[in-house]
Amino acid sequence: MAKSSSSAFFDTYLSRGFLLSGLAGVLFLLLTGGLLAGIRGLITAFLISIVYAGVVVTLRILYVRKRNRKAGNETLAPVMGRIMFDAVVKMKTPVFICDNEERIIWYNTATEALFLPENRLSLENKLYGKTVSELFGVSLAQIRDDKSDAGAVLTCEERTFTAKYNHIKTDDNDFALVVTTETTETERLQRVMADSELVVMYIFVDNLTEMMQYDSENYRMAAARADQILREWAEECGGILKGYERDKYLFVTENRVLNACVSRKFDILDRVRAIRAGDSELPMTISMGIGGIHGSYEEKERAAHAALDMALQRGGDQAVVKGDGSIDFYGGITKTVQKRTNVRSRIVSGELVSAMKKASNVLIMGHRYADYDSFGSCVGLARMAMSCGARVHVIVNPADRGILGCREMLESEEDFLGVFVDAAMGLDLLETGTLVVISDVNNVKQLESVDIFSRAANVAVIDHHRKVAEFERPLMIEYIEPSASSASELVSEMLEQVLDKDELLPHEASLLLLGIILDTQKFTKNTGTRTFSAAMFLRDCDAEPDTVMHLDRTSLDDYMREGRFRQNVMIYRGVTAITCPRNDAEEAGPADQVIAAKAANNLLTVSGVEASFALIRIGDTIHISARSQGRVNVQLILEQLHGGGHYNAAGAQLAGVSLKEAVELLKGAIDTQVK
Repeated sequence: MAKSSSSAFFDTYLSRGFLLSGLAGVLFLLLTGGLLAGIRGLITAFLISIVYAGVVVTLRILYVRKRNRKAGNETLAPVMGRIMFDAVVKMKTPVFICDNEERIIWYNTATEALFLPENRLSLENKLYGKTVSELFGVSLAQIRDDKSDAGAVLTCEERTFTAKYNHIKTDDNDFALVVTTETTETERLQRVMADSELVVMYIFVDNLTEMMQYDSENYRMAAARADQILREWAEECGGILKGYERDKYLFVTENRVLNACVSRKFDILDRVRAIRAGDSELPMTISMGIGGIHGSYEEKERAAHAALDMALQRGGDQAVVKGDGSIDFYGGITKTVQKRTNVRSRIVSGELVSAMKKASNVLIMGHRYADYDSFGSCVGLARMAMSCGARVHVIVNPADRGILGCREMLESEEDFLGVFVDAAMGLDLLETGTLVVISDVNNVKQLESVDIFSRAANVAVIDHHRKVAEFERPLMIEYIEPSASSASELVSEMLEQVLDKDELLPHEASLLLLGIILDTQKFTKNTGTRTFSAAMFLRDCDAEPDTVMHLDRTSLDDYMREGRFRQNVMIYRGVTAITCPRNDAEEAGPADQVIAAKAANNLLTVSGVEASFALIRIGDTIHISARSQGRVNVQLILEQLHGGGHYNAAGAQLAGVSLKEAVELLKGAIDTQVK
């Protein structure tokens, strides 16, 4: 395009005429200034000419630079385009362009080089027209919609890439430019680093003391065999095993070893469980706490210690892996052996008494649909609070018929006037210094009032069920002992430590004894020396077995309701029985949960039945009661349905499912434990 006349003139002027003009101006000013003003005029004229010349030179420099820049851009544009095109073609990672139908219309050399040589020969430039999903398994829309910093993930020929979407708009069409970055090596290195990350494990031999009691001569051989198996296992894994006490070990290894142990479901538990002391039938078992979290060595050690505590609180013979935001359980297939010592009971009772004395008031509660063990243990804890001079209330459901007889039994006791309140009143009684004591439950969802627990600053838990999960916040006191037969047994032991014999009233002792009797099925299940010792203490406090057993008698209406379970029994897997009312539409209440538990107990009297499950719908929730003869761990079965309990007795609640769906879910859980 031709330049304009003014531009040409300006160009000519600045390129050729500025010197002549400057000299002429200087000469003219010198002559006129000299004639008019002499020497002073000459000096002034000279200075003005210098300024003029400087302005002209500056304009010339700016103009030349502008003209050269424009000429340079016009010259470099095609060169830069060619350079950029060659750079994209030769990029080491795939780059391709797609049309608005998500079909590839252009790709660079790296895209074609993705495919194996034998596959590449068969392509013959047939990548054109292929869709992104056909080649990489991810649609172009998924790449476009991925807003993460890294981008969408593509996989091809065992290589991985992240892809970024770029929109190209022309006058006629829209195109998509996809630029990828290979992450294959990065991910490999990340896996190597993850596999080599440190893992801390605590290992505890559960029942070495019990082995000594059963066979004082051969237990040393069994202990030595257990130590040998653990050291052989540590050598196989490639870790460091150090014993820091007679029956305690610290094992440090890598994360890859933990993954291998998880895949084998911690078979070391089975290898140790096969050890026997002489002719004893008591197996040796170990508990393992594993800190599988990311963090510092100190954090990993604390996580491993917390995991070991949970393994012991669940009854031992299991491995607990504490990860980032998750807890996994392995093992736990043997019965819990009851410990003879009550040292921990003495320590906990002292801590609880101290906390009660410092509290402004004490609120006590058990689980929803309270049974005799829950109610009896709450009454015992209320007596402990009264002995400390604390203001105490027990949270109950006034509409619960299952404990109506127990409450009527305490009506004659002046100390219990106004003690029993509902959950709404309990919230009103909650203060900054309130101590909330929870008995016979460690699952927050099953509490009589979840709101009271969540709002209380100080909480203590006394329970005998296996722990299913960690609490979201630290507790003031946590006393969970799965080896105990009942919460009433634990509370009775604590009362024996802190009360005089005459302080526990006969009705209170009777209710505690009733909780023990029913949870042990009249001292036939999960009993030990501590169970009978607690019962002896309660009898010394004038507990009346005949009186409390009268409370467990069934009304005619309940007897007829229980008959509904006998009419619909299914034998599953040959050794388990599942029962539920045939007519699911019939309305059921909290009392029916007790009836379901009795139905599950009665099914164990059927020949060949090793475990029984009774299901009942109450409102929108399916309640499951499970019982076992001792060969099937019903607690592990119902844990899969977010329930829990004991080896021989457990329960679960399922919301939002039909009775038929609940039965199918239960069958699936049984399949994992009964082959």
